[in-house]
Amino acid sequence: MKKNLIALAVAATMVPAIAAAEGASVSGYNDILWVHDNGNNAFTAATEIDFRNTVGSVTIGADVDILLGGAAGTALGTDEINLEQAFFAWGAIENVTVIAGLFNNPIGLDAEDALDQPTTQTGLIYNALDAATGLHVGNNVSGLAVAYNAGVATVTVAVLNEIFGGGNAADTIGGASTNTDNSVALVVNASPIEGLDLELGYVTMDNTALGDNAWDLNVSFNTGPITVTAEILAVDAWNDELYGIGAYYDVLEGTQVGVRYEGNSNNENTGDVEEQVNLIAWHDLADNLTVGAGYNINTDGNGNDDEQVVIEFLATF
Repeated sequence: MKKNLIALAVAATMVPAIAAAEGASVSGYNDILWVHDNGNNAFTAATEIDFRNTVGSVTIGADVDILLGGAAGTALGTDEINLEQAFFAWGAIENVTVIAGLFNNPIGLDAEDALDQPTTQTGLIYNALDAATGLHVGNNVSGLAVAYNAGVATVTVAVLNEIFGGGNAADTIGGASTNTDNSVALVVNASPIEGLDLELGYVTMDNTALGDNAWDLNVSFNTGPITVTAEILAVDAWNDELYGIGAYYDVLEGTQVGVRYEGNSNNENTGDVEEQVNLIAWHDLADNLTVGAGYNINTDGNGNDDEQVVIEFLATF
């Protein structure tokens, strides 16, 4: 299953990665989609360009998303350029990394980039976190985080612009929109045995509608060609929880098939979609080109199904 070192940097991998060779690098990927939905057919395109530079104990990063022709959730025909990440990661002392700026939300199983997501459709839990963080595009947060690599686990504590509403409202200071409140997040990542990855994420908030905290628990286990995942997201004031399970099988080197199911226990606070089923097959056409075929079924609270077929090309550079 695809993993994104950039997306997991805050939670775990930036601590050892900080010792990477010095110098600047540019990388990224193109995301080309063909989507068949309700009798409509459309091609979309998007690209991401990632800049990194390491000097001594400090890595500086910036990710730029360019969305063309309705890609990544924009209206068809809408073109946008967005800043996904802008951060520094400083290896302050041994096993301690300080990260500040704009970075991918460390809470949740799904990575931010399409390159590292397991299916051709973002999941219900990812979408809930994306909507909660309140930034213009993507499941990203702004703030300061400290990650400590304790060997058996990596513990990350972060002070963020408040998520789940509140401080993400359009407050203004000197004519500029700003966040005036903060959330505190705690993320613990552990791998107690080979192939088993556990994550517990907890975040506070000050929102009268949603309460004062939320938590996410997810697990991924890989043995041989098989990977299984599970996740649950709960918010104080909800009368339901979002949950998901997935299974992925490496048929042979460079080819993977999988299935994921996500739903909620009551559908009271999570919109119209109550269940989501994703069937997926990935195949590496070349070292820098992967194709995916996805069949996605979304069921609303009234039992109505929306079926979608997606062909996705991911080309890296």
